[in-house]
Amino acid sequence: MKRGVWIFLAVLVLLAGLGVLAAQRFEGSAPVLVTDETIVLGPGGFDFVIEVEDSDSGPRSLHIRLLDQAGSRTLAEENFPGDLLTGADSASPSRRLELHLDPAELRVPDGTATLVISARDWSWRDGFGGNRTELSIPVLIDTRPPKVQMVSGLTYLQRGGAAAAVYRLGESTAQDGVRVDDIFYSGFPHPSGEEGLRIALFAVPVEAADQPSIRVVATDHAQNEGSVRFPARVQKRIFQQSEIEIDETFVERVAAPLAQSAGLPLGSPSEIFQAVNETLRARNEATIREELANAPLEQRRWAGAFRQLPGSAVMSRFAELRSYRLAGQPVSQARHYGFDLASTAHAPVTAAAAGRVVFAQDLGIYGRCILIDHGLGLSSLYAHLSEIGVGPGDDVESGAVLGLSGATGLAKGDHLHFAVLVGETYVNPLEWWDPKWVRSHINVRLKPPQS
Repeated sequence: MKRGVWIFLAVLVLLAGLGVLAAQRFEGSAPVLVTDETIVLGPGGFDFVIEVEDSDSGPRSLHIRLLDQAGSRTLAEENFPGDLLTGADSASPSRRLELHLDPAELRVPDGTATLVISARDWSWRDGFGGNRTELSIPVLIDTRPPKVQMVSGLTYLQRGGAAAAVYRLGESTAQDGVRVDDIFYSGFPHPSGEEGLRIALFAVPVEAADQPSIRVVATDHAQNEGSVRFPARVQKRIFQQSEIEIDETFVERVAAPLAQSAGLPLGSPSEIFQAVNETLRARNEATIREELANAPLEQRRWAGAFRQLPGSAVMSRFAELRSYRLAGQPVSQARHYGFDLASTAHAPVTAAAAGRVVFAQDLGIYGRCILIDHGLGLSSLYAHLSEIGVGPGDDVESGAVLGLSGATGLAKGDHLHFAVLVGETYVNPLEWWDPKWVRSHINVRLKPPQS
C-alpha cells in the first residue's frame, strides 16, 4: 500500500478519535446540586452542606453568594482540580463543601435572604466554560426569641402534684410548654380556640427540690428561646417509707419467671429479685414513656374529676419508698408511684376518665397493663390485670370496662395498680379524684381567659 494511503488512514483514525473525544467532552449533562431546600438562620448559626455531583466530566467549580437587603456578597468559591482534556482529576463524581453561616459574622438583619449556588463542570460546552447549574435557596434570618406572656396567676402545688399554665405566644413555635428544672412538659392549643393561646399541664416530680425552677418556655424554628417565670409556690411534702418482706417462694414463683422472660441473668434469689425490681422496672418505665410520647392527644377528653375503681379500698400510699427484705436482709428499693386498689378478685377495671387506649399488653413488672391518653399530656395506667378487653386505638368513655383485676407481673395478690401521669411524671391520683381540686386547679384554666 502506498505511503500516502497510510497517511490518509492515520489522519482518518486520528480525526475519528478526536470526534469521539469531542463528543464525550461536549457532553450536555449539567452538575447536580444536593443540599437543604430552605435555611432557618438563628443566633447559633447554620451548618450548610452542599454536594456537587457530575458523573460525566466531573465538578469544576462551585460559587456561593448571599443576596440580602444590603446586596450581594460571595461567601465561598471553590475550583476543583482537573483540565479541559481529561476533565476532573478525581475518580469520584461528587464534591462536598461545608460552610458555617453565622448571622453575627455575616451582619445580616432579621428577615429574608437568598443563598445562590452555581456550579460548573469540565464539559467543553459554553465556549469551554462547562455546563452550569444554579440553585436559589430561601433563607429566613431570625435571631429574636419568641414572646411569651403569662395569663394564669399564682399557683400553689406540692411535690408529686400537678398544675396548669396558660400563656400567649407572639409567633408560631417549634416547641413550647413548661420546664420544671430540666423536665419539659409540652404545651397544647387552649380549648378556647383563641389564636396564640396555649395551655400546658405540668408537675413537680417527687424527687424535685423544695423550690424548683418553673418557667414557661417557647423555642422557635431558628432555636431562639423565650421564657418567663411561672408564678408558683411549691409546698413541702414528706413521702412515707415502708418495708416489705419477701421470701424465696415468692421469688421463685413470681420474680424468677419475669427475669427469665426478660432475658435477665439468673442468680441467687436476692440477685433475681434485685434485677427484676430495678433493671426490669427501668425498662418498663422507659416503654411507658415511649408509648405516651407517641402522638399525644391535643384535645381534652376528660371532664371533671377522675373516678376511683368502684368499691375499691386504697391499700398503699402515693410515692412511698419501699424497701424489700429477703430473709431479714435488704435486697432492693423502689418508689411506688400510684395506688394499689383492692376490690373483689377479678373485679371489673373501669376507665377513670374518657380517653384513647395507647397500650394494652403485658409489661414486665406491671403484668397485663393498659395506658390511656386523656389529652393535653394527661394519662392513666392500669396494671396487674388478669384480662384485657380493649386494644390500642380504642376510644373509651369514663367508667368503661377495660378488663379484670388480677395478680400478673410483680404482684403478691389480686389488685389494681392505678397511676396518673402528666407528661412523663407520675402525679398523686388523689388530686385527680378530688372534684374541688380539679375545678380550682385545672378546669378554671381550661375556660376562656377574661379580658
